[in-house]
Amino acid sequence: MYTKFAPRLGRSTSSLFLAAVLSSASSMAAGKECWLDLYDKADYQGSHVRLKGPAELSNLKSLNGEDWSNRIESLVVGLDAEVYAFRQEGFKDDPEGPINHPYELQAWGEKDIASAQDLKITFGPGAKQHHLGDLNFHRNINSLKLKCRN
Repeated sequence: MYTKFAPRLGRSTSSLFLAAVLSSASSMAAGKECWLDLYDKADYQGSHVRLKGPAELSNLKSLNGEDWSNRIESLVVGLDAEVYAFRQEGFKDDPEGPINHPYELQAWGEKDIASAQDLKITFGPGAKQHHLGDLNFHRNINSLKLKCRN
């Protein structure tokens, strides 16, 4: 098919056509790796749901018919995806009051109180987080943005 049309298109036009086809195929392949796997137990165990991107979920109350609010303990990000996770519904990253109790955090030995109160966290392509407790986000995600890289 390419050789049949090449003489009519001319060398530069056929090159542009081929480049467009290859670019399109490349972006389609990249989209295949735009996903996010969520688990309700540490170390990628327990119930599991896969989100395909791009997606913006202002709440997690109905993922595959289940409520995943405050439920996520571990996650894996596809190679062509970026994830923005929020403690609050609606992608809010401004506090509506005290998020955590600083005195209790100090009593537990937490030294970086500010990071324990972060309202948003980002995961890059290929990220694997075996336990969100390591980042003070244990069972504390209520909205997500899943973006695809091209």
